[in-house]
Amino acid sequence: MEALLSTYPPAAWAVLLATGVLIGLLAGLLGVGGGIVAVPVLLEVFTLNGIAEPLAVPLAVGTAQASILVASVTAAGAHGRAGTIDPDLVRSWLPALMLGAVIGLALGPLAPTKVLTTLFAVVAAGLALKMAAGDRLIIGQRQPGPPFSHIPPAVAGGLAAAVGVGGGTLSTPILTLFSFSIKRAIGAGALFNLVIAAPATIVFLLMDRHTQGRPFDALGDVSLFCVATLSLPALFVAPMAARWSARAPVALLRRLFAACLGLIAVRLLLR
Repeated sequence: MEALLSTYPPAAWAVLLATGVLIGLLAGLLGVGGGIVAVPVLLEVFTLNGIAEPLAVPLAVGTAQASILVASVTAAGAHGRAGTIDPDLVRSWLPALMLGAVIGLALGPLAPTKVLTTLFAVVAAGLALKMAAGDRLIIGQRQPGPPFSHIPPAVAGGLAAAVGVGGGTLSTPILTLFSFSIKRAIGAGALFNLVIAAPATIVFLLMDRHTQGRPFDALGDVSLFCVATLSLPALFVAPMAARWSARAPVALLRRLFAACLGLIAVRLLLR
């Protein structure tokens, strides 16, 4: 307990718990993983503890992915019970999304961080404009046939895994480009968060196992205490937010998602 309090003072507990509430809201309401919120908060917590940035960045991303994984389990379950997860849509997207996530996890550490974040920010800004425009801006009434139908999920999975955010952050607005209803897209996004966060968490648990200079509670590049503190409120908030999402007006969901993507774009461009 003494080591825990010296590493994570009460102020850090409060910040992490509040962030966990926000992760749960994003996961349930919009099918967004919440990594874009968790990563900068975790970076502040770790750097204030004297952890060097080269160690703090993968630790923050890995811890955020593990927290997204926990929140996504309850959010996806709630969306499934609400009937907003389309099995046919999930089956058509899942193979390419998982392949893209694997490629993103493999290539993400090799690519310059600034290039990845700028690319993601530009894509997020464009999709934010699409969400704000609603049905006035679509590509078609349905997805293209194979092999072109595999490109959108592969891009969404690859970028999300490389940058460390939930799969639903990009999959939801991309699906609406092809006239999918936003509620079906959000339900699928909640499940896609789970699909990407699971392998990402495993990878980060296995990385840097013997690297010195990380917190005492770190297993690989995952801080177990931070995961628990972020996940506890998210476990309760995500199902409630998912039930509200299923009943919320479509126009409101679009505006909220557009605002969320816009904030993500600005945050990454100013990083």
